[in-house]
Amino acid sequence: MTAEPDARAPAGRRLLLWAPVVAMLAVQVVLSSRSQLPPLPLLRSLPASDKIAHAGWFFLLGLLAYRAARSGEGWPRRRTTLVLILGALLWGLSDEAHQFFVPGRDVEAADVAADVAGAAVAAVIAEPLLRRLRLVAAPPPS
Repeated sequence: MTAEPDARAPAGRRLLLWAPVVAMLAVQVVLSSRSQLPPLPLLRSLPASDKIAHAGWFFLLGLLAYRAARSGEGWPRRRTTLVLILGALLWGLSDEAHQFFVPGRDVEAADVAADVAGAAVAAVIAEPLLRRLRLVAAPPPS
């Protein structure tokens, strides 16, 4: 399903591919609305643990969105990568803007940078990783 840019999967498959992406975005909105976040015991002792959490969240979100765009929508790699990184930037900015209105939350440009970095790493390694895991189809032989 990756050979043609317009080779979209059936609607039911696309829904299944995008559902985890939408679920993660919804969870993020809920968490961003809270004045205090639940602690992350594994990251608490690390410096910049907040940035690691941002990058990790957007890395996972990026992998899921990459798979949905490539396997579900049939987008080419370049388009998928560009939309993924631009989407992470815009979503990260909107998330920080939302947090401006939440008491006890801070707005930080470094959070957006971590979001974009996580998505960018996902975009770079998604294709080989998802092929290795057999979660996207390999291109047909030339």
